[in-house]
Amino acid sequence: MLLSDKAKQLVEEKYKDNHKDRLEHIYGVVEMATYLAEKYNVDIEKAKIAAYMHDYSKYDDFDTAALYLDDKDIKECEKYPFLFHAYLSAEAYIRLLGSDMDIYNAIRYHVFGREKMSMLEAIIMIADYTEKNRKYKECIETRKILLEGNFNLAIYKSLENTINHCKEKGEEAHPMQLLVFEEYKRKIQNLSKIDLIIDAISKVKAHDIIIYDSKYKNPFYDNIIIASVDSKKQATAAISYVYDRLKENNYLIRNTEGYDTEWVLIDMYDVILSIFTNDERKHFELEKIYMEYPKKEIKI
Repeated sequence: MLLSDKAKQLVEEKYKDNHKDRLEHIYGVVEMATYLAEKYNVDIEKAKIAAYMHDYSKYDDFDTAALYLDDKDIKECEKYPFLFHAYLSAEAYIRLLGSDMDIYNAIRYHVFGREKMSMLEAIIMIADYTEKNRKYKECIETRKILLEGNFNLAIYKSLENTINHCKEKGEEAHPMQLLVFEEYKRKIQNLSKIDLIIDAISKVKAHDIIIYDSKYKNPFYDNIIIASVDSKKQATAAISYVYDRLKENNYLIRNTEGYDTEWVLIDMYDVILSIFTNDERKHFELEKIYMEYPKKEIKI
């Protein structure tokens, strides 16, 4: 039996008679975490284990905590009760299933993450917030951002929403919550997808770059980028640079066409990039197709 199957068995035994809504939530987190793990090349088995176990101790009491948490954790949970089930669920994983520290940390920090978290940790955190059974407006909007391939932006929005929720309730946000929020704020401000793409193609000396704002005129893309290079070799090399820069920042690429040709097209869900050799660009004259589209300023 796989450990993920054992984890599923454990939570079903615990919640099958009571809190069935919690079980449905857990199933939703597993589904979203599995999808994200596959998309971002993270171990799917680990993602399933962490997703099944993340709320295992949701309804346990502080008497149980005294058995498994140290004094420091207990004091922290007394001040921030929303962390209690996450810390205890992580200990339950160690006690009942295994000792993989990445899984342990993904469970322990799933409420709002931590600075420099692993990709597995980030996946479990955002899967918990965006799984399909979450019907809050903020969760639905964040889920849409996530499924469009904007992973970092989705995490930023989830943190922004939970911090605002704390303020509305007159509660204090956890210091780590604020640090993670600032970390992801820097990521989306300084490393937007458009900036990354322009930075990547500049490595192959792309020129005559135009960015079109297409979200109001095209049902499929928010931005269309056209650029020129001097050779087919440069056009092909651009693919690797774009892939590397986007992968570093957890953006997805849907498709690439024209490898080793004079017109390379990269589909990044909400952005489409066309890189031409000079003569090929003159031949197709895409600018005439997009002449009614507003242009965006190039920052890099």
